[in-house]
Amino acid sequence: MLFELKNIGAIKQANIELGKLTILSGKNNTGKTYINYSIYGFLAKPYSLQNIPMIDAPLLKEKLAIFREQGKVSIDWQEAVEVLNWFAIVVSQLYTKELPRLFSVNADEFAAAEFNIRFQVPTGPLNRVWYFGGDKIGVIREKNSSVVTIKTQDSFNWERYLPTLEKWWSFSLINTILDLPTPFILTAERTAIQLFQKELDKHKSELVKELMNTRDLTRLEEEVARFAWPIEEDINFARDSDRVIKSNSFLTDEKPELTTYLEDMLGVQYEIIDGRKVVIDKATKKALPHYMASTSVRALSDLHLWLKHKAGRGDILFMDEPELHLHPENQMKMARLLVKLVNHGLNVFITTHSDYLIKHLNNLLMLANDLPDREAIMTEFGYTQDDILHPADLRAYIAHLDGTVSKVEVDAYGMVQSGFDDAIIQINETSNKLISAIDHL
Repeated sequence: MLFELKNIGAIKQANIELGKLTILSGKNNTGKTYINYSIYGFLAKPYSLQNIPMIDAPLLKEKLAIFREQGKVSIDWQEAVEVLNWFAIVVSQLYTKELPRLFSVNADEFAAAEFNIRFQVPTGPLNRVWYFGGDKIGVIREKNSSVVTIKTQDSFNWERYLPTLEKWWSFSLINTILDLPTPFILTAERTAIQLFQKELDKHKSELVKELMNTRDLTRLEEEVARFAWPIEEDINFARDSDRVIKSNSFLTDEKPELTTYLEDMLGVQYEIIDGRKVVIDKATKKALPHYMASTSVRALSDLHLWLKHKAGRGDILFMDEPELHLHPENQMKMARLLVKLVNHGLNVFITTHSDYLIKHLNNLLMLANDLPDREAIMTEFGYTQDDILHPADLRAYIAHLDGTVSKVEVDAYGMVQSGFDDAIIQINETSNKLISAIDHL
Protein backbone atom coordinates (compact mmCIF):
# COMPACT_ATOMS: atom_id res chain seq x y z
CA MET A 1 0.00 0.00 0.00
CA LEU A 2 1.24 3.46 -0.92
CA PHE A 3 0.48 6.70 0.92
CA GLU A 4 0.62 10.13 -0.68
CA LEU A 5 0.64 13.11 1.69
CA LYS A 6 0.31 16.74 0.59
CA ASN A 7 0.29 19.92 2.69
CA ILE A 8 0.11 18.11 6.02
CA GLY A 9 2.04 20.12 8.59
CA ALA A 10 5.61 20.59 7.39
CA ILE A 11 5.10 18.03 4.63
CA LYS A 12 4.48 19.50 1.19
CA GLN A 13 4.79 16.25 -0.76
CA ALA A 14 5.61 12.73 0.39
CA ASN A 15 5.10 9.28 -1.10
CA ILE A 16 5.56 6.49 1.41
CA GLU A 17 5.40 2.76 0.75
CA LEU A 18 5.43 0.63 3.86
CA GLY A 19 7.96 -2.18 4.14
CA LYS A 20 8.25 -4.75 6.87
CA LEU A 21 10.70 -2.22 8.34
CA THR A 22 10.11 1.41 7.38
CA ILE A 23 12.65 4.05 8.45
CA LEU A 24 12.13 7.81 8.30
CA SER A 25 15.04 10.11 9.18
CA GLY A 26 15.71 13.79 8.62
CA LYS A 27 16.46 17.05 10.38
CA ASN A 28 14.26 18.54 13.08
CA ASN A 29 11.00 20.15 11.95
CA THR A 30 10.87 18.36 8.61
CA GLY A 31 7.50 16.67 9.21
CA LYS A 32 8.50 13.17 10.28
CA THR A 33 5.92 13.05 13.08
CA TYR A 34 3.19 14.28 10.72
CA ILE A 35 3.88 11.32 8.47
CA ASN A 36 4.06 8.93 11.40
CA TYR A 37 0.78 10.10 12.95
CA SER A 38 -1.07 10.33 9.63
CA ILE A 39 -0.32 6.78 8.53
CA TYR A 40 -0.90 5.39 12.01
CA GLY A 41 -4.27 7.14 12.22
CA PHE A 42 -5.41 5.69 8.92
CA LEU A 43 -4.45 2.14 9.87
CA ALA A 44 -5.99 2.48 13.33
CA LYS A 45 -9.47 3.06 11.93
CA PRO A 46 -9.56 3.53 8.20
CA TYR A 47 -11.74 6.15 8.59
CA SER A 48 -13.75 4.43 9.42
CA LEU A 49 -15.17 1.53 7.45
CA GLN A 50 -18.66 1.89 8.84
CA ASN A 51 -18.79 5.47 7.49
CA ILE A 52 -17.97 4.41 3.94
CA PRO A 53 -20.95 3.74 1.64
CA MET A 54 -19.28 0.69 0.11
CA ILE A 55 -22.59 -0.57 -1.15
CA ASP A 56 -22.40 2.28 -3.70
CA ALA A 57 -19.37 0.77 -5.44
CA PRO A 58 -20.53 -0.07 -8.99
CA LEU A 59 -19.15 -3.60 -8.97
CA LEU A 60 -20.68 -4.34 -5.58
CA LYS A 61 -24.07 -3.25 -6.89
CA GLU A 62 -23.69 -5.74 -9.73
CA LYS A 63 -22.58 -8.52 -7.38
CA LEU A 64 -25.41 -7.87 -4.98
CA ALA A 65 -27.89 -8.05 -7.82
CA ILE A 66 -26.50 -11.49 -8.63
CA PHE A 67 -26.76 -12.46 -4.97
CA ARG A 68 -30.41 -11.39 -4.83
CA GLU A 69 -31.12 -13.52 -7.88
CA GLN A 70 -28.96 -16.60 -7.25
CA GLY A 71 -28.31 -16.59 -3.49
CA LYS A 72 -24.51 -16.75 -3.76
CA VAL A 73 -21.69 -14.68 -5.20
CA SER A 74 -17.90 -14.76 -5.57
CA ILE A 75 -15.23 -12.29 -6.61
CA ASP A 76 -11.76 -12.64 -8.20
CA TRP A 77 -8.67 -10.42 -7.92
CA GLN A 78 -9.36 -8.47 -11.10
CA GLU A 79 -12.77 -7.53 -9.75
CA ALA A 80 -11.29 -6.90 -6.30
CA VAL A 81 -8.85 -4.34 -7.74
CA GLU A 82 -11.77 -2.48 -9.28
CA VAL A 83 -13.40 -2.26 -5.86
CA LEU A 84 -10.08 -1.19 -4.29
CA ASN A 85 -9.66 1.67 -6.73
CA TRP A 86 -13.13 2.95 -5.91
CA PHE A 87 -12.53 2.45 -2.20
CA ALA A 88 -9.19 4.32 -2.33
CA ILE A 89 -10.84 7.47 -3.67
CA VAL A 90 -13.69 7.44 -1.15
CA VAL A 91 -11.62 6.63 1.95
CA SER A 92 -8.92 9.16 1.01
CA GLN A 93 -11.49 11.95 0.89
CA LEU A 94 -13.07 10.89 4.19
CA TYR A 95 -9.77 10.54 6.03
CA THR A 96 -8.42 13.87 4.81
CA LYS A 97 -11.42 15.53 6.48
CA GLU A 98 -10.55 13.75 9.73
CA LEU A 99 -6.94 14.98 9.89
CA PRO A 100 -7.68 18.08 12.01
CA ARG A 101 -9.36 15.86 14.59
CA LEU A 102 -6.43 13.41 14.47
CA PHE A 103 -3.97 16.22 15.27
CA SER A 104 -6.43 18.12 17.51
CA VAL A 105 -6.01 21.41 15.63
CA ASN A 106 -8.19 23.96 13.87
CA ALA A 107 -9.49 22.70 10.53
CA ASP A 108 -7.98 25.73 8.79
CA GLU A 109 -4.54 24.23 9.44
CA PHE A 110 -5.41 21.44 7.00
CA ALA A 111 -7.43 23.39 4.44
CA ALA A 112 -5.12 22.33 1.59
CA ALA A 113 -4.23 18.89 2.98
CA GLU A 114 -4.52 15.67 1.00
CA PHE A 115 -4.05 12.11 2.20
CA ASN A 116 -4.35 9.58 -0.60
CA ILE A 117 -3.88 5.82 -0.62
CA ARG A 118 -2.83 3.76 -3.59
CA PHE A 119 -3.05 0.00 -3.90
CA GLN A 120 -0.58 -2.23 -5.66
CA VAL A 121 -2.12 -4.94 -7.79
CA PRO A 122 -2.15 -8.13 -5.71
CA THR A 123 -0.62 -11.38 -6.91
CA GLY A 124 -1.73 -14.94 -6.30
CA PRO A 125 -5.23 -16.25 -5.79
CA LEU A 126 -7.94 -14.44 -3.91
CA ASN A 127 -8.45 -17.25 -1.44
CA ARG A 128 -11.90 -16.35 -0.20
CA VAL A 129 -15.31 -16.76 -1.76
CA TRP A 130 -18.34 -15.12 -0.21
CA TYR A 131 -21.30 -17.46 -0.11
CA PHE A 132 -24.93 -16.75 0.68
CA GLY A 133 -27.51 -19.29 -0.27
CA GLY A 134 -29.92 -21.91 0.92
CA ASP A 135 -29.26 -22.28 4.61
CA LYS A 136 -25.67 -21.00 4.68
CA ILE A 137 -23.91 -17.68 5.04
CA GLY A 138 -20.21 -16.97 5.40
CA VAL A 139 -16.77 -16.88 3.84
CA ILE A 140 -15.10 -19.93 2.31
CA ARG A 141 -11.30 -19.96 2.60
CA GLU A 142 -8.67 -22.27 1.16
CA LYS A 143 -7.62 -23.88 4.46
CA ASN A 144 -10.68 -23.45 6.61
CA SER A 145 -14.23 -22.24 6.44
CA SER A 146 -16.30 -19.82 8.43
CA VAL A 147 -19.51 -20.75 6.66
CA VAL A 148 -22.27 -20.92 9.22
CA THR A 149 -25.29 -23.16 8.74
CA ILE A 150 -28.48 -21.37 9.60
CA LYS A 151 -31.48 -23.45 10.59
CA THR A 152 -34.16 -22.06 8.36
CA GLN A 153 -37.84 -22.63 8.15
CA ASP A 154 -40.27 -22.00 5.37
CA SER A 155 -41.19 -18.78 7.10
CA PHE A 156 -37.57 -17.52 7.23
CA ASN A 157 -37.59 -14.08 5.62
CA TRP A 158 -34.33 -13.60 3.69
CA GLU A 159 -35.52 -10.23 2.41
CA ARG A 160 -35.75 -8.98 5.98
CA TYR A 161 -32.09 -9.72 6.64
CA LEU A 162 -30.83 -8.90 3.16
CA PRO A 163 -29.69 -5.30 3.90
CA THR A 164 -27.68 -6.52 6.91
CA LEU A 165 -26.14 -9.35 4.87
CA GLU A 166 -25.26 -6.97 2.04
CA LYS A 167 -23.53 -4.57 4.44
CA TRP A 168 -21.70 -7.43 6.16
CA TRP A 169 -20.53 -8.76 2.81
CA SER A 170 -19.22 -5.35 1.77
CA PHE A 171 -17.23 -4.95 4.99
CA SER A 172 -15.94 -8.51 4.77
CA LEU A 173 -14.83 -7.95 1.21
CA ILE A 174 -12.90 -4.73 1.92
CA ASN A 175 -11.32 -6.09 5.11
CA THR A 176 -10.19 -9.24 3.34
CA ILE A 177 -8.69 -7.47 0.35
CA LEU A 178 -7.02 -4.75 2.43
CA ASP A 179 -5.73 -7.07 5.14
CA LEU A 180 -4.63 -3.99 7.11
CA PRO A 181 -2.19 -4.55 9.99
CA THR A 182 -3.27 -3.60 13.50
CA PRO A 183 -1.14 -0.61 14.58
CA PHE A 184 0.40 0.24 17.94
CA ILE A 185 2.12 3.56 18.57
CA LEU A 186 4.76 4.83 20.97
CA THR A 187 5.17 8.58 20.58
CA ALA A 188 8.19 10.69 21.47
CA GLU A 189 6.16 11.89 24.48
CA ARG A 190 6.10 8.39 26.00
CA THR A 191 8.59 9.17 28.79
CA ALA A 192 6.52 12.10 30.03
CA ILE A 193 3.35 10.03 29.69
CA GLN A 194 4.83 7.37 31.95
CA LEU A 195 5.68 10.05 34.51
CA PHE A 196 2.54 12.18 34.42
CA GLN A 197 -0.25 9.90 33.18
CA LYS A 198 -2.02 9.71 36.55
CA GLU A 199 -1.81 13.47 37.04
CA LEU A 200 -3.20 13.99 33.52
CA ASP A 201 -6.11 11.69 34.29
CA LYS A 202 -6.83 13.49 37.56
CA HIS A 203 -6.74 16.90 35.88
CA LYS A 204 -9.02 15.72 33.08
CA SER A 205 -11.50 14.20 35.52
CA GLU A 206 -11.69 17.43 37.52
CA LEU A 207 -12.04 19.50 34.34
CA VAL A 208 -14.87 17.33 33.04
CA LYS A 209 -16.77 17.68 36.33
CA GLU A 210 -16.31 21.46 36.30
CA LEU A 211 -17.46 21.92 32.72
CA MET A 212 -20.34 19.49 33.05
CA ASN A 213 -21.58 21.51 36.01
CA THR A 214 -21.47 24.69 33.92
CA ARG A 215 -22.90 22.80 30.90
CA ASP A 216 -20.21 24.41 28.75
CA LEU A 217 -20.16 21.50 26.26
CA THR A 218 -18.25 23.40 23.57
CA ARG A 219 -15.36 24.14 25.90
CA LEU A 220 -15.62 20.60 27.27
CA GLU A 221 -14.86 19.14 23.83
CA GLU A 222 -12.06 21.64 23.21
CA GLU A 223 -10.35 21.16 26.57
CA VAL A 224 -10.66 17.39 26.89
CA ALA A 225 -9.44 16.65 23.35
CA ARG A 226 -6.34 18.83 23.46
CA PHE A 227 -3.84 16.08 22.53
CA ALA A 228 -3.25 14.61 19.11
CA TRP A 229 -5.07 11.30 18.89
CA PRO A 230 -1.89 9.13 18.70
CA ILE A 231 -0.74 10.70 21.99
CA GLU A 232 -4.15 9.95 23.50
CA GLU A 233 -3.73 6.33 22.40
CA ASP A 234 -0.29 6.26 24.00
CA ILE A 235 -1.81 7.57 27.24
CA ASN A 236 -4.64 5.02 27.07
CA PHE A 237 -2.20 2.12 26.77
CA ALA A 238 -0.19 3.36 29.76
CA ARG A 239 -3.42 3.75 31.73
CA ASP A 240 -4.64 0.23 30.90
CA SER A 241 -1.45 -1.65 31.75
CA ASP A 242 -3.07 -3.66 34.53
CA ARG A 243 -5.62 -4.98 32.01
CA VAL A 244 -3.09 -5.49 29.23
CA ILE A 245 -1.19 -8.09 31.27
CA LYS A 246 -4.22 -10.39 31.35
CA SER A 247 -3.39 -11.70 27.87
CA ASN A 248 -0.22 -12.89 26.14
CA SER A 249 1.17 -12.03 22.72
CA PHE A 250 2.09 -14.64 20.12
CA LEU A 251 5.75 -13.86 20.88
CA THR A 252 5.32 -15.03 24.49
CA ASP A 253 4.50 -18.51 23.19
CA GLU A 254 6.73 -18.65 20.12
CA LYS A 255 9.73 -16.41 20.83
CA PRO A 256 9.79 -15.56 24.56
CA GLU A 257 13.37 -14.24 24.42
CA LEU A 258 12.07 -11.28 22.40
CA THR A 259 9.61 -10.42 25.17
CA THR A 260 12.44 -10.19 27.71
CA TYR A 261 14.96 -8.60 25.33
CA LEU A 262 14.52 -5.07 26.69
CA GLU A 263 14.77 -6.26 30.30
CA ASP A 264 18.03 -8.07 29.49
CA MET A 265 19.33 -5.01 27.65
CA LEU A 266 18.56 -2.61 30.50
CA GLY A 267 19.30 -4.99 33.38
CA VAL A 268 15.85 -4.63 34.90
CA GLN A 269 12.62 -6.55 35.33
CA TYR A 270 9.28 -4.86 34.70
CA GLU A 271 6.45 -5.85 37.03
CA ILE A 272 2.90 -4.70 37.69
CA ILE A 273 1.90 -5.35 41.30
CA ASP A 274 -1.59 -4.43 42.51
CA GLY A 275 -2.00 -2.19 39.47
CA ARG A 276 1.25 -0.31 40.15
CA LYS A 277 4.24 -0.39 37.83
CA VAL A 278 7.44 -1.51 39.53
CA VAL A 279 10.98 -1.84 38.20
CA ILE A 280 13.35 -4.37 39.78
CA ASP A 281 17.11 -3.94 39.30
CA LYS A 282 18.47 -7.36 38.35
CA ALA A 283 21.87 -6.69 39.91
CA THR A 284 20.75 -5.37 43.29
CA LYS A 285 17.26 -6.98 43.37
CA LYS A 286 16.02 -3.59 44.57
CA ALA A 287 12.46 -2.66 43.55
CA LEU A 288 11.64 0.92 42.62
CA PRO A 289 8.37 2.62 41.75
CA HIS A 290 8.17 3.07 38.01
CA TYR A 291 8.39 6.87 38.21
CA MET A 292 11.78 6.60 40.00
CA ALA A 293 13.35 4.47 37.26
CA SER A 294 15.76 5.93 34.71
CA THR A 295 14.35 7.69 31.66
CA SER A 296 15.56 4.90 29.37
CA VAL A 297 13.70 2.33 31.46
CA ARG A 298 10.50 4.39 31.45
CA ALA A 299 10.80 5.09 27.73
CA LEU A 300 10.75 1.38 26.86
CA SER A 301 8.35 -0.01 29.46
CA ASP A 302 5.27 0.09 27.22
CA LEU A 303 7.17 -1.46 24.31
CA HIS A 304 8.08 -4.32 26.62
CA LEU A 305 4.46 -4.59 27.74
CA TRP A 306 3.14 -4.63 24.17
CA LEU A 307 5.65 -7.21 22.97
CA LYS A 308 4.88 -9.50 25.89
CA HIS A 309 1.12 -9.16 26.11
CA LYS A 310 -0.53 -7.58 23.05
CA ALA A 311 1.50 -7.90 19.83
CA GLY A 312 -0.25 -9.96 17.18
CA ARG A 313 1.28 -11.55 14.12
CA GLY A 314 1.32 -9.02 11.28
CA ASP A 315 0.77 -6.02 13.59
CA ILE A 316 2.73 -2.84 12.94
CA LEU A 317 4.70 -0.95 15.59
CA PHE A 318 4.98 2.82 15.09
CA MET A 319 7.78 4.23 17.22
CA ASP A 320 9.21 7.73 17.34
CA GLU A 321 12.92 7.70 18.13
CA PRO A 322 13.50 4.16 19.43
CA GLU A 323 16.95 5.39 20.48
CA LEU A 324 15.43 7.84 22.99
CA HIS A 325 17.71 8.12 26.09
CA LEU A 326 19.77 5.07 25.05
CA HIS A 327 23.56 4.76 25.22
CA PRO A 328 25.09 3.98 21.78
CA GLU A 329 25.69 0.37 22.84
CA ASN A 330 21.98 -0.05 23.55
CA GLN A 331 21.07 1.79 20.36
CA MET A 332 22.89 -1.00 18.52
CA LYS A 333 20.95 -3.57 20.50
CA MET A 334 17.73 -1.76 19.66
CA ALA A 335 18.57 -2.03 15.95
CA ARG A 336 18.95 -5.79 16.38
CA LEU A 337 15.62 -6.01 18.21
CA LEU A 338 13.80 -4.21 15.40
CA VAL A 339 15.21 -6.63 12.84
CA LYS A 340 14.39 -9.64 14.99
CA LEU A 341 10.79 -8.44 15.29
CA VAL A 342 10.52 -8.05 11.52
CA ASN A 343 11.91 -11.55 11.01
CA HIS A 344 9.32 -12.97 13.40
CA GLY A 345 6.13 -11.61 11.92
CA LEU A 346 5.82 -7.96 13.00
CA ASN A 347 6.04 -4.79 10.94
CA VAL A 348 7.89 -1.72 12.21
CA PHE A 349 7.77 1.99 11.31
CA ILE A 350 10.33 4.23 13.03
CA THR A 351 11.46 7.83 12.91
CA THR A 352 15.03 8.35 14.06
CA HIS A 353 17.84 10.84 14.66
CA SER A 354 20.35 8.12 15.49
CA ASP A 355 23.38 7.58 13.29
CA TYR A 356 24.31 4.60 15.49
CA LEU A 357 20.95 2.96 14.80
CA ILE A 358 21.22 3.49 11.05
CA LYS A 359 24.84 2.32 10.91
CA HIS A 360 24.03 -0.90 12.73
CA LEU A 361 20.99 -1.53 10.55
CA ASN A 362 23.39 -1.17 7.63
CA ASN A 363 25.60 -3.84 9.20
CA LEU A 364 22.60 -6.16 9.43
CA LEU A 365 21.74 -5.33 5.81
CA MET A 366 25.26 -6.27 4.70
CA LEU A 367 24.81 -9.64 6.40
CA ALA A 368 22.21 -10.42 3.73
CA ASN A 369 25.00 -10.58 1.12
CA ASP A 370 26.25 -14.03 0.14
CA LEU A 371 29.64 -13.49 1.73
CA PRO A 372 32.23 -16.30 1.63
CA ASP A 373 33.06 -15.84 5.34
CA ARG A 374 29.61 -14.72 6.55
CA GLU A 375 29.18 -17.56 9.03
CA ALA A 376 32.56 -16.82 10.63
CA ILE A 377 31.69 -13.10 10.93
CA MET A 378 28.29 -13.90 12.42
CA THR A 379 29.83 -16.28 14.93
CA GLU A 380 32.49 -13.73 15.92
CA PHE A 381 29.92 -11.03 16.67
CA GLY A 382 27.17 -13.30 17.99
CA TYR A 383 24.74 -12.80 15.12
CA THR A 384 22.07 -15.33 14.14
CA GLN A 385 19.79 -15.67 11.15
CA ASP A 386 17.28 -13.54 13.10
CA ASP A 387 19.68 -10.57 12.83
CA ILE A 388 19.81 -10.50 9.03
CA LEU A 389 17.88 -7.59 7.51
CA HIS A 390 16.81 -8.50 4.00
CA PRO A 391 16.80 -5.55 1.56
CA ALA A 392 13.36 -6.51 0.23
CA ASP A 393 11.91 -5.95 3.72
CA LEU A 394 13.25 -2.38 4.05
CA ARG A 395 11.84 0.96 2.95
CA ALA A 396 13.85 4.01 4.02
CA TYR A 397 13.15 7.73 3.55
CA ILE A 398 14.66 11.12 4.39
CA ALA A 399 12.48 14.15 5.15
CA HIS A 400 13.90 17.47 3.94
CA LEU A 401 13.50 21.08 5.10
CA ASP A 402 11.69 22.02 1.88
CA GLY A 403 8.80 19.71 2.81
CA THR A 404 9.68 16.88 0.46
CA VAL A 405 10.65 13.30 1.24
CA SER A 406 13.14 11.25 -0.76
CA LYS A 407 13.46 7.48 -0.90
CA VAL A 408 16.78 5.96 0.15
CA GLU A 409 18.25 3.36 -2.16
CA VAL A 410 19.93 0.23 -0.83
CA ASP A 411 23.01 -1.49 -2.25
CA ALA A 412 25.39 -4.20 -1.05
CA TYR A 413 26.78 -1.80 1.58
CA GLY A 414 23.37 -0.91 3.02
CA MET A 415 21.50 2.39 2.77
CA VAL A 416 23.17 4.73 0.31
CA GLN A 417 22.19 7.79 2.38
CA SER A 418 21.50 8.09 6.08
CA GLY A 419 20.28 11.65 6.58
CA PHE A 420 23.31 12.30 8.79
CA ASP A 421 26.04 12.35 6.14
CA ASP A 422 26.58 16.13 6.00
CA ALA A 423 26.79 16.43 9.79
CA ILE A 424 29.27 13.53 10.01
CA ILE A 425 31.45 15.00 7.25
CA GLN A 426 31.45 18.40 8.95
CA ILE A 427 32.40 17.07 12.38
CA ASN A 428 35.15 14.88 10.86
CA GLU A 429 36.58 17.78 8.86
CA THR A 430 36.60 19.98 11.97
CA SER A 431 38.25 17.24 14.00
CA ASN A 432 40.93 16.61 11.35
CA LYS A 433 41.80 20.30 11.11
CA LEU A 434 42.06 20.66 14.88
CA ILE A 435 44.24 17.54 15.15
CA SER A 436 46.47 18.86 12.37
CA ALA A 437 46.81 22.21 14.13
CA ILE A 438 47.69 20.49 17.43
CA ASP A 439 50.33 18.36 15.67
CA HIS A 440 52.02 21.55 14.43
CA LEU A 441 52.26 23.13 17.86
